[in-house]
Amino acid sequence: MSDREVIIEAVRKMPANASAAEILNELALLESVKMGLAQSERGEGVPHEQVVKLLDKWISKSSGRHAA
Repeated sequence: MSDREVIIEAVRKMPANASAAEILNELALLESVKMGLAQSERGEGVPHEQVVKLLDKWISKSSGRHAA
């Protein structure tokens, strides 16, 4: 599906009363996901185990707890 087709379909699925800001946010999300998938396909992703460790570190830091 072309970018144009993806955009048209995404807008079509949104409620008729969706604001321009909501539509733009949805399109930005779709573009971010597309870019992330492309990065992953190129092997530029972060392994799940590393993400879990980073999240634990960030959560511990923000809550004042020490990571295990």
